[in-house]
Amino acid sequence: MSCASVRHRFEEEKRAGLTFARALEIYRDVSGSVDAHRVELEELRAREGDPERVRYLQEHIAEGEKLLTEMQSLRLH
Repeated sequence: MSCASVRHRFEEEKRAGLTFARALEIYRDVSGSVDAHRVELEELRAREGDPERVRYLQEHIAEGEKLLTEMQSLRLH
């Protein structure tokens, strides 16, 4: 699942009343996605892969990291 679609799901669930368990599940999904993108990016760089794919992965990593940071700042009420 793309970072944009996970962000959309996160925002929808926040509006509907996000539970801690659901936030944790989404956080783990995003974290796993970012980790997978990092591995793929390292492999592409090692073999001097497609620059367009490198840029794409870098953007998704940045987007995922931004969402993770936002989620880390959540406050429970």
